[in-house]
Amino acid sequence: MQQPNLGETMAYGELWTLSLLTMAVLGMTVGGLGIYALICNRVPGRLLGKTVRNPRLWGTGMLFMVSSFAFLSWTPLIIGLGITVVGHTVKPTG
Repeated sequence: MQQPNLGETMAYGELWTLSLLTMAVLGMTVGGLGIYALICNRVPGRLLGKTVRNPRLWGTGMLFMVSSFAFLSWTPLIIGLGITVVGHTVKPTG
């Protein structure tokens, strides 16, 4: 019987660890962007600065989307996506 080459295949545990690490980094990045936009009332970067009209609303939507991972539910993700789109389209009043 021939042993499988472990260098060519990735074990299930390694794939699971890699996906969790990726989700953690993505969650921290999006959460940081959301908190920055919510507190400072601006978004980083030229592209986001040109497309986002209401940064606080956009940041709130981003935080809702990150919270969907904590609650393991699709509902905060859908709500956050809607709030983020509204943050792109609606100008702030006042």
